[in-house]
Amino acid sequence: MPRATVDGAAIHYEIAGEGFPLVLLHGIGSNSRSWRRQLAALSNEFKVIAWDAPGYGQSSDPVGKPSMVFYADRLRGFLDGLGLTRLFLLGHSTGAMIAQEFYRAHASYVRALILADTKYLGSGSNLEERLRMIRTMTPAQLAAGRAPKLFTASAPEAVVREGISIMSEVRPLGYEFAARALAEADTRSVLGDLRVPTLLIWGAEDEITPLWDEVPAGARLEVIPNAGHLCYAEQPERFNTVVRDFLLQLNAG
Repeated sequence: MPRATVDGAAIHYEIAGEGFPLVLLHGIGSNSRSWRRQLAALSNEFKVIAWDAPGYGQSSDPVGKPSMVFYADRLRGFLDGLGLTRLFLLGHSTGAMIAQEFYRAHASYVRALILADTKYLGSGSNLEERLRMIRTMTPAQLAAGRAPKLFTASAPEAVVREGISIMSEVRPLGYEFAARALAEADTRSVLGDLRVPTLLIWGAEDEITPLWDEVPAGARLEVIPNAGHLCYAEQPERFNTVVRDFLLQLNAG
């Protein structure tokens, strides 16, 4: 069971393959298990690493003030512990907010940035709703009501069931910590000063984080048809092809 220790806290992660590192950051209702299709499909070309963020999966609970800076600092400690100082960074939803904050503070680590179905500004109204849900529902109840909305109506039943199963593993402390950090996030200045190759990926039918009105200068956008918020799970072959082609072009250069 791969584990790293950062400031006395355990960080669990999954790892597969060899090659240039590709680090995957999950969203607020997920954990490293949600990336199994990417770990399997992309490990032929890259060393693929998916962490459990603090408070998620098999990682220790977070301690301190909730912020994206907290996660960025823990991510740097995690990467340093693995001896990784140059990598491709891919985040989905809240994980992509963490990726943006990490790039702000530690740009030298990031060779390329991939942001999927995400935001650049937090919301207090979203925070109140998330706190209400996690305080009045069990994780299983939260997952049963919330997870199906992350897919299109045509998503395979098995994929939706898996999404519900993964979300049912959220821990209230970790979820609330992440929700508070997300509500305060503001990465508009990061997106206004991108200096690495950047790819945006969106599910065409994402109703959770709708496609941005403008694509940041220098970034490339790929929209995946027949996919909702969890586009990497609903259309994994297309998602993986987009990621692979983008990164292999960089390696070839």
